[in-house]
Amino acid sequence: MASRKNRRGIAWWALVLLMAVLILWPLVNLEAKMATDTGAFRRALDYPGLGSALVNTLVLAVGTVVVAVPSGTALAWVAQRTPPRMRGVVAFLPMVPLMLPPVAKVAGWTYLLSPRTGVINRLLRETGLFSADTGPIDIYSMTWMIAISGITLTSFVYLFVSASLRQRGVELELAASAFGANGWQTFRRVTLPLLRPALTYSTGIVFLLALGQFTTPLLLGGPRNIEVISTVMYRVASAPPVDYAMGAVLAVPLLLFGVLVVAGQRWAIGDERRFVAMSGPGGRVGTRSSWWALIPVALYLGVAVVLPLAALIVVSLVPYWSGRIDVASFTFANWDRALSNPTTQEAIATTGWAVLFTVVIVVPVGYLCALALVGRSGAPRLARRGVDLLSSVSLSMPAVLLGFAFLLTYTEPPFRLYGTTAMVVVAYVSLMVPHAIRPQLSAMMTVGPEYAEAARVGGAGPLATAWRVGLPLTRTGIGVAASLVVIMVVHEFAVSLMVTSPGRRVMGALLYDATNFGTAPQIAVVALLMVVVSSIGIVAAVLIGGTRSLERT
Repeated sequence: MASRKNRRGIAWWALVLLMAVLILWPLVNLEAKMATDTGAFRRALDYPGLGSALVNTLVLAVGTVVVAVPSGTALAWVAQRTPPRMRGVVAFLPMVPLMLPPVAKVAGWTYLLSPRTGVINRLLRETGLFSADTGPIDIYSMTWMIAISGITLTSFVYLFVSASLRQRGVELELAASAFGANGWQTFRRVTLPLLRPALTYSTGIVFLLALGQFTTPLLLGGPRNIEVISTVMYRVASAPPVDYAMGAVLAVPLLLFGVLVVAGQRWAIGDERRFVAMSGPGGRVGTRSSWWALIPVALYLGVAVVLPLAALIVVSLVPYWSGRIDVASFTFANWDRALSNPTTQEAIATTGWAVLFTVVIVVPVGYLCALALVGRSGAPRLARRGVDLLSSVSLSMPAVLLGFAFLLTYTEPPFRLYGTTAMVVVAYVSLMVPHAIRPQLSAMMTVGPEYAEAARVGGAGPLATAWRVGLPLTRTGIGVAASLVVIMVVHEFAVSLMVTSPGRRVMGALLYDATNFGTAPQIAVVALLMVVVSSIGIVAAVLIGGTRSLERT
């Protein structure tokens, strides 16, 4: 018995070691490079425009939170107040924008709001109210960077808040109404306090994602030299020889903010049991419904998906882009050239294989980590704390910092992976393990230990119990984890640019190349191909976990 317990302990510590190698080793390697280079701080401080980049980073992060958190919360609230027969469909619609990678969304919006050739700008000038040859809207500005980042991250806030609303029921709201509270009083005194964990967690996640925001600042801030810390780090990584020590110094503010946000989340939430409100069998029966609640959802879907996607489709079908839509000139020549191009074919294949291998590796590792954290697996307490700490470290790190660390670690001995698909997979796995843990952990916590105990009493071993009992009962959580990993991998842009070589590109890097050296129709075709790859991956993940996977993501 003692020998079996020791073997199990060794297995759990091996899991901790694996996570440490994936997550901690690249970061320690990067920080060691900074510590041994005494001139790194001076070079970073002498970087032109560093002060304005820091200010821009904070402005972008705070502005994105101001846009995304209220918008996502409002969407979740109105989605629960649509007519009951429409509620299932409407609950899914705000998650559709997740299928549109941010880099594709930004590309679509540039065709709508580019100062000279944007469709909306051209239509506004044709009204005669504006006399200039450009504008009146300039998408290459901090205001529009905040707006588009906020629109992009609204869906993430919606996911957290809507899940919390579904779980807690409406009994307390109905009680408040019975005592004479109006809608605003009920929302302020009952609904918002119960949503505190979801709002705190989603605010922190949005702030961290916006703090390390890379796609929008690179594509929209670049033409106007609006730099943030993540784009400065990318410039450093793109200029050989790469100054890794300086890059590590530049990342220090992001690192400190990340640690403070994660610590602040835990302090603000405290004991989550204070916010539990059990819902009766009726679920959300009794919620006031209205057809008017469909309007905000439709508006968000139109702004976040329909407009940029329609712009991409139109531009992909024209010989050249001038801002005017001429249906008679539509052609599939751009698609033929792109699909017959070996570089595009290789990028699609690399992206597909990278997503597949990442999901196949990350979901089982996340399952084991969740099994350790749930506390019924016999994992040593220190091992559980190690898994929890390492997953928190990864979540608090901006992607651009991790990309810089991966670039350093996997281009030097003992692992020279640069230029291979393996480097892309290792980077994605390191990034995505924490995102695969939480959904599966939540699913496990809803299942009591009785089923596993009954299986063990019946003579089933640990593997048989996990295969015949644990996996079927947590299938939805596994599907959620797979869906979330696919979404995050396809959305990932900073790490994709840093860890891929000119001869081994993924779709995001290929789109950036087209942005710099290609034509507008070429950019639109690649962006739409990214949407197709993303959608295929998400549909496959939903098939694993059932039709409710995305709803519970």
